[in-house]
Amino acid sequence: MKRFYSLFLMALMASFFTLQAAEVTFDFSTAEGITAMGYAVPEQSAGTNLVDAGPVTVDGVSLSAVNGATPTRIWNSQGSFSLRIYVDGSVTLSVAEGSITAVTVNAANTSNFDLLADVGDYSVAGGVGTWTGNASSVTFTHFGTKNAQVASIVVTTSGENPGDDPEDPIDPDIFKLDSLQHLAALEDGTAFQFTSDVYVNYQWNEMLWVMQLDEEGNAYAGVIYGDTGKQYPLGAVIPAGWTGVKQTYRSLVEVGNPAHFANPKDILDEYYYSAFDCTGSLHYVANPEEGWENYKVFFDGVKLSNIEQNGMFTIYSTETDDDGNTVNSTMAGFNKFAIDYSEVDPTERYSIEGMVTIYYDMMELFPISITADPGTRLWKVMYEGEDGVQYKVNDTLYVAAVSDAADGKLVYVTDNVSEIYYDTYEEWGYAEWLSWYPDWIALDCSGDDELFNALAGQAVLKPGTVKGVLADRSTNPRLILNSEPVALTDADYPVLTVFDYDLSQDYLGALGNELGRVDGYFFYKDGKPCLCSEQDTVVVNLCFDYAPDLEAEMADKQGFSFGLLSIFKLVEPWEENQPAAMHRISATADDYYTNYVVYPLQILSSASVDEVNAAGQVVDVKYITPSGITSQEPQEGVNIVVTTHSDGTRTTVKRVVK
Repeated sequence: MKRFYSLFLMALMASFFTLQAAEVTFDFSTAEGITAMGYAVPEQSAGTNLVDAGPVTVDGVSLSAVNGATPTRIWNSQGSFSLRIYVDGSVTLSVAEGSITAVTVNAANTSNFDLLADVGDYSVAGGVGTWTGNASSVTFTHFGTKNAQVASIVVTTSGENPGDDPEDPIDPDIFKLDSLQHLAALEDGTAFQFTSDVYVNYQWNEMLWVMQLDEEGNAYAGVIYGDTGKQYPLGAVIPAGWTGVKQTYRSLVEVGNPAHFANPKDILDEYYYSAFDCTGSLHYVANPEEGWENYKVFFDGVKLSNIEQNGMFTIYSTETDDDGNTVNSTMAGFNKFAIDYSEVDPTERYSIEGMVTIYYDMMELFPISITADPGTRLWKVMYEGEDGVQYKVNDTLYVAAVSDAADGKLVYVTDNVSEIYYDTYEEWGYAEWLSWYPDWIALDCSGDDELFNALAGQAVLKPGTVKGVLADRSTNPRLILNSEPVALTDADYPVLTVFDYDLSQDYLGALGNELGRVDGYFFYKDGKPCLCSEQDTVVVNLCFDYAPDLEAEMADKQGFSFGLLSIFKLVEPWEENQPAAMHRISATADDYYTNYVVYPLQILSSASVDEVNAAGQVVDVKYITPSGITSQEPQEGVNIVVTTHSDGTRTTVKRVVK
């Protein structure tokens, strides 16, 4: 009977305290809810400033606000209402009696929904923020970008006053540690209280990486292992006063038994917790004596081995040491955080960001992200590339012509762009869209007939699949392919920008390996076939390696005007170590035209001087495939459409898909 009575009494007491709990809702999503709180309903595209309106109280719970970069306000966006808290703005919920035990913050928009609570525990999932604790007031501050948009806030209160902090008090005689730099010098098992602020660099489960800045701006890193009772945002400043125990786990110095961790007092911007860019310095980071453990690092352009089932992998990088020697560096990696990644390609280069650790005196990297190199725009390869370096072209490339000749099995492609985003000096604040001529490059199949034939039959190549080593950048740039590019089969073939160059004019501006039209008068000079202008005999030598039958057709027509579909080649760079794409030739140059060799693919027009000047010349239309097959009718696949106009002076070259 006694036991039954006790159980009955306990149930009655539980019921009593349940009844004492109450929920209060602040609804910012409807006009009725806004009015019920005592706020004015804002007009269309206008707001009600909470600071100007002053605190409001609903069923014993008060709400007040602080302005951020923009006033904290209820905003009307085409009849849709929400509370908007801007950067560094906040709202505070408080009770005069009892305590707040739970708060639910419902997002009106999940973007930028970055709020931080000054007490208790707060987490966000699916656009719902959940706070738990026991306090007479709690403040939510927005620390992200733009603004946090709140639909409603539901507050749960209790009649009981907030209790004292149940956590064990800190021993006043505990060792005081003021710098992470001195942590390693402590004996294992030493308990300490940290007397300086640290900020959060990364957190995963029970591992919390923190950083500390000294007065000179030096950054010291450390890792805390264990349940701190808090899930911190990146950049969160953890106030001094927390405690821990120095321990060493398989060579890694860390803080164990963490306790007394408070809510952050500030949130630093991304500059503080961004990774150290260690590109080209893998050999330093992988050296245990350099002390890189617990730092967040970033490497660009490295290669990876396949990540094994147990998560292990290896990072590879070819670098230059302090003595100028080339070194092949490696570092172990372990997929500690179980991140998702695409299948590793051994020919690919990757960017990798992660936390450095040490395991039995060997440095390891726990990756936060692994991303394949997106590739380089063709214009950057042409203007900023280096011979001998592998590049992946991040442009859609269009096959314009092919050749199987003395200088290799080459496929000529262009990006066909008319403008580029010039961002070379973006970090200095200089970046803009510029009008641009299309760039051209040859894909070198290195004698591989199968690869050459496969590419010769393609029209459009997929971005990021053209990969090879750059060669001859300063004259006739080409990529020596190390894999087969992938065709973009569902893409339309555009009208390519193909330039016409007339030697009777005062300007020749072809790029090395560019496909274009050249018009001039045919002569033999020193036994070599040449084109020249009508006024003088300064020449462009013609090489017939690609189409040996053309010379026979032209041999008895000295003095005739020819229009030739050609590949332009530069004999030598116009300036040392400068790309061919930068050299537009001035008519006043002493060696005007002489630096070019032109490889004709097709005769587009041919006429004697009298025919050129005659009126009423018959219009001729030819259809040419990229490999040079000519017909009077459209051919299957890609066609070069060549139209000779009645005035006899010009031929328009266009590319279409039948």
